[in-house]
Amino acid sequence: MPNAQMNFRIDAELKRRGDERFASFGCTPSEAMRRLYECATRYDDESEEQLRRLLGSEGATAQDEGEKRVQAVEDFLASLQAQREALGIPPNPSRVLTDEDLEELLYEAKVEKMVERGLW
Repeated sequence: MPNAQMNFRIDAELKRRGDERFASFGCTPSEAMRRLYECATRYDDESEEQLRRLLGSEGATAQDEGEKRVQAVEDFLASLQAQREALGIPPNPSRVLTDEDLEELLYEAKVEKMVERGLW
């Protein structure tokens, strides 16, 4: 059967993280997409709900910028914690970020971005 080539755009950081994840499963991004297509065509209605959950239901909207930034901060904090654990540094239970702390970090990041672009 002849092969078809597919091209699509994806956020660079999402691709990097996804590639790492696929590698941990022992497959390439091409193999992962091929498996997704195989799964989509192989199964009948009984697995449609699982496929919908994986791909998102019709009408589902992409994460807005605020949600993406919150996720980025949470990912960053998790990576810091993993680094601390790898270095044998115990967690600091006395420092818990509040919603206000996160809002302040987000505000500072926005200001920094505006300064970089010469808008501030």
